[in-house]
Amino acid sequence: MTVEQTTLPTHSDQDIAPLRADVVRYFLEPQSVAVVGVSTSSAQAYKAGGRAVLDHLGVYGYGGTVTVIHPTATTVEGRPALPSLGAMDSAPDVVVIAVPAAAVLGVLEDCAAVGARQVLILTAGFADMGEAGHEMERSLLSFARDNGINVVGPNSTGLVNVRTGLAMSMTSVLTEGEPIPAGRIAVIAQSGAIGSTIVERARDAGVGISHIVSTGNQRDMDIPDFISYFAGLPEVDTVALYMESIRDGRRFAAAVKELDIAGKRLITYLGGRSAAGERAAASHTGKIIGRGALEFGLLRALGVTVVDDPDDLWVLGAMRNYGREFPRQWGMVAYSGGMAVLATEQLSAAGVEFPKLGSETADRLAAVLPNFATFPNPLDVGPGSMPVDFGGYLAAVADDPAVQALCVPLPMGARGWNGQSVKDILDVGSRTGKPFVVLWYGGTAVKEHIQELRAGGVLVAEGPTDLGRVVRALLGPERVNQASAHEAPVPSSTGAAAVGGAPALQLLADHGLNIAPMTVSVGVEPTADAADALGYPVVVKSADDDITHRTELGLVAVNLSGREAVTAAVARMTQAQPRLDGSAASWLVQKMIGGGVELVLTVRDADSLGVFGSVGVGGAAVEVLRDIEQVPLPCDLPTLRKALARLAMAELFVGFRGSDPLDEGWILATLNGMGELLRSQGLAEIEVNPAIVGADGGTIIDALYVR
Repeated sequence: MTVEQTTLPTHSDQDIAPLRADVVRYFLEPQSVAVVGVSTSSAQAYKAGGRAVLDHLGVYGYGGTVTVIHPTATTVEGRPALPSLGAMDSAPDVVVIAVPAAAVLGVLEDCAAVGARQVLILTAGFADMGEAGHEMERSLLSFARDNGINVVGPNSTGLVNVRTGLAMSMTSVLTEGEPIPAGRIAVIAQSGAIGSTIVERARDAGVGISHIVSTGNQRDMDIPDFISYFAGLPEVDTVALYMESIRDGRRFAAAVKELDIAGKRLITYLGGRSAAGERAAASHTGKIIGRGALEFGLLRALGVTVVDDPDDLWVLGAMRNYGREFPRQWGMVAYSGGMAVLATEQLSAAGVEFPKLGSETADRLAAVLPNFATFPNPLDVGPGSMPVDFGGYLAAVADDPAVQALCVPLPMGARGWNGQSVKDILDVGSRTGKPFVVLWYGGTAVKEHIQELRAGGVLVAEGPTDLGRVVRALLGPERVNQASAHEAPVPSSTGAAAVGGAPALQLLADHGLNIAPMTVSVGVEPTADAADALGYPVVVKSADDDITHRTELGLVAVNLSGREAVTAAVARMTQAQPRLDGSAASWLVQKMIGGGVELVLTVRDADSLGVFGSVGVGGAAVEVLRDIEQVPLPCDLPTLRKALARLAMAELFVGFRGSDPLDEGWILATLNGMGELLRSQGLAEIEVNPAIVGADGGTIIDALYVR
């Protein structure tokens, strides 16, 4: 990841609450753990809560001190039990709380009394249970904050450090099936169930995990704190994140920056990015409705790899890190023509380009493939090349200067070829340092070979659509001119606080933004005089600041070419919207602006997430097209260009059928200027629709703002 391309959402670093990697270290590297809320019953078929934590700490061989807090028992499963935290010789590094919700505050009071400062709350029944639960959670966290207690949860399934055996979690994945192998992927998940499933599927595929973090309701210790910790941890090179909400956009961006500087990857699945998903996430984690697309825009602006399937968190995580900008110029060598077709279709749709192989490569291949008249890319060398010559063909194509990455599509395999194919791929990949991506469309017989490739840092997809999906995530969508798969909210322009018309335009003009020349007048003849002074053609529309949808109300007349046309239009619009108090209507007369493309530009204050701008194709069809992209403000030109390239109508911005490219600098300056205006005036939202933009600047035609 390149830090220079990332702009933090808003405000200075001094305004950001510090990241707490030092506190996370106490949670994930404790020397002592106390568990409060352990059942002594041996009749349970399934161990849950504190009993499960106790069991898992034993199974994984945690070497620190473990103390059970139980009001009556003296031992539980061979571990010492004490009646209270106050009976311990010293405060434990972490207290695990698994008591019913109503009893959690009492345990926190005990923690405060003995000086315990790290608390993991497994208990559910707080913000996930409605307003009453919210209030209980607020009181708990207020007490914890006042007493210097750091909290993970509530509603967490726990924390795991695989290498040290700290299985401080109640998730059943720890003791069902094979043990989790140690790896270099740290999994963070808001949903404990999803996180456990991701880890289980990775384990079954032979992919190792370093840590499992369930943040739960994350009202105190938050995702950025854990990202910051992993940025400084040598044994972690990838953070795989399942999340449903970003609490603070600036803290999140700061944590990603730390990960960037450390040369590590963040791979994320964002739940709740669509309207329906937001509603589900809101009931699960208290996500704020209306932020999903903004969070998605922030992730893209920060250069985070965003996946569309949770499995891809570990599939991509197992791949060697080749940096933020994954190459798009690929070669392909296949010995099955059908597999080559499947792979090529998926890769081309994902944005991969197949350059022509150079003459030296052709000469090199011709020496061993004399029957080929040409050497296309993708290259199908046929089964006759297997297994002896295949490595040579891979090496020849991988050595071509135009080829930056190589795809090898493999079928089930036969005659013992699979082992040699794996060796060839690993050898050539290691020698050239170029990324290899394998599509291995087989069955269980090739599982161990896939594991060997993944252990060597090779990305392996086990089906054609899997290949297309993971490569789209790797490359990003900027050069793929397809309709976005994610719903983008159309900027709002309704509500009692909305101010439009001349006052909104004048506010923008007073702050240096480019608006169409205009005059406000009252009455038919003064309006015609104003049109004469501006010069024809003109637009006449209602100037009232409480009307936001003039077109739908018949209060806009365009392309008026003379005085008579103006007077007739004003008379018609006056009849269409008579004023109840009998007063004369005011009219906004604007110079008619021709040419260019109509855009919608908005800025919005998203509270702790930051200030965001959006850009898309505007005009009356904006709610039909819904072709909108979000960027955090202030924004830089590379970030804006990536956002524009993601639009379904991206070609309009770069020039279409001989038209000139739109002035990106004007769009950038206008969005940033609108953001500054929003902050300086304490506004909630500003919308410009349309702005007419051409090759040499643009003009704002209509606007509104929300107080």
